[in-house]
Amino acid sequence: MLVLSSNGCAAEASQPGAFTAEFGVSAQRFYYTEYSDAGTTLDRELGGIPGLSFRFGQRLTDWEWESSASYHYGRVAYTGQTQAGVPYNTQTDEGVGDVALRLGRWFGERYPIMPYAGLGYRRWDRNIQPGAAGGLFESYRWGYAWLGAKVIAYQRDTSNLVVDIGWIKPIDPAIYVDFRGAYNIAPSLNLASQDGLRLMLTSHTALPGNITLILEPYFEYWQLGRSPNVTYRDSVTNRNITVYEPASKTKNLGVNLRLGKMF
Repeated sequence: MLVLSSNGCAAEASQPGAFTAEFGVSAQRFYYTEYSDAGTTLDRELGGIPGLSFRFGQRLTDWEWESSASYHYGRVAYTGQTQAGVPYNTQTDEGVGDVALRLGRWFGERYPIMPYAGLGYRRWDRNIQPGAAGGLFESYRWGYAWLGAKVIAYQRDTSNLVVDIGWIKPIDPAIYVDFRGAYNIAPSLNLASQDGLRLMLTSHTALPGNITLILEPYFEYWQLGRSPNVTYRDSVTNRNITVYEPASKTKNLGVNLRLGKMF
């Protein structure tokens, strides 16, 4: 909603230099909320969306690099209000892409731990479907820093469980808006970056043919602060339109299911 006013796994550890490729599917419970300056809820979007999940990595002695990518797309329920405060319910098409690269180093033997640092990029396209209040398209884009650690919490034979917890921080988050003809302006706004969290529990089970089954429940929390007010001139109505993006929080729960092969 835009507000306006007129005017590392153990198998890899045993084979240094091995390259791993993983491909699979994902399911996500998407939950997004926007807040007024007073802290009240303006609107929310909630629903399940399917997706794809990819990971590529390599263990080099104690060092490990990893790249990951995901894309989710689906339609969720929108519950909110119009600019006049009238309750308004519709649906929103969500398209969320995320890519990241991490580098870390393993320490210890009984409970191996790998601190890591990484960078990522996220794009979220939000297409609020037309209804009594008209449609709206918003594209959120930002890079992000990712710092955290992996710990091998359980290991038995060819199976293990890795706990992965990380701090995520958006870098220069921005939003680009298309009013779908309601206003003859195309705002781009800078959002305030705030701390977030990403938690994953990754289990690896060896299958015949040098294949690994990966099951990965996860939780991610993104938080963005309110943008400054920006005023645009609508050339059709010859009015000044002041625009800002409210503060928001995203709390996504999901699970990835992948098959991996070591080369």
